[in-house]
Amino acid sequence: MRNRRKTIQKRIVFSVFAGIFCLFFFRCGIPVYYVIEPPQADRIPTYETDDASQKFFQFICPYSSSSENSDFYLSGTDVYYRIYDSLDKMNSDISSISSSNSEYSENGFSRINDLNYQALWSSTGDTPVIKKMTSNRTIRIRLCTETQYPAEIYDKTNENNISIPYRKGTGSSSSGNMSFQFTSNYHPLPGDQDTSISDSSQNSGIWYINLYAVSVGRDSSLVPHYSSLLHLGNLKIVQSQ
Repeated sequence: MRNRRKTIQKRIVFSVFAGIFCLFFFRCGIPVYYVIEPPQADRIPTYETDDASQKFFQFICPYSSSSENSDFYLSGTDVYYRIYDSLDKMNSDISSISSSNSEYSENGFSRINDLNYQALWSSTGDTPVIKKMTSNRTIRIRLCTETQYPAEIYDKTNENNISIPYRKGTGSSSSGNMSFQFTSNYHPLPGDQDTSISDSSQNSGIWYINLYAVSVGRDSSLVPHYSSLLHLGNLKIVQSQ
């Protein structure tokens, strides 16, 4: 883990120098390209994970010493998700996103937007969902409560509960429930912007949720910029009665 953090720090240092290098050429009339370090994988679950203690996503957020009046400011890390009722459809979208995603490119982010992935909300309302940090932090996300494991966005490095993850406001959450705790009375519906439903009449109460993390920043003109994507993995949620 220590070696990984050193590697991340080196890449970020390189990113800062690359940003300065690009800024120099911008003044000479050449377009600026910002190099943004993506989050790093720490634990990637799959839909085959049934052990409640293991049903979480975990990754490392890069840090930045940039300030809000810098030429480039790293705002933090956002998480994007989509809910599926079809495993085949989810895997097809994952393949499409993987083909578009490349190092230090925004193509992967553009692809998840094309596929209507939604930004994860939280109980604090922070945007991005994980604010900029001044040191590398390991973040754990549990989407829903199972047995003694609560839904949470948790800073494992500092042992601090940041917030609780929520869905986007959709038709199925119009009653005020925006959790990922699905039941026979509350579950994704056709038309929900965060959901891909192939055949609602055939749904057996099993849902698949796929997640990506992306570093988010902005330049001095407040134009947003994004890193390449980190695939956080996916989980299966079985709705209760």
